[in-house]
Amino acid sequence: MNNRRNNAAGRRRTERRLLPFFIEFVKFSAGFAAIIAIALLTLRVASAALP
Repeated sequence: MNNRRNNAAGRRRTERRLLPFFIEFVKFSAGFAAIIAIALLTLRVASAALP
């Protein structure tokens, strides 16, 4: 019985540690995608301005 509680508590600790990592990963991915999108848009505008 005590072993089950330890496993559940350990799982919750792991989930608590993974949640901030996942949030930071999503924020980084969104920022990276935005930077790439802006760079591609700028490249398209610059290439359209060429004669």
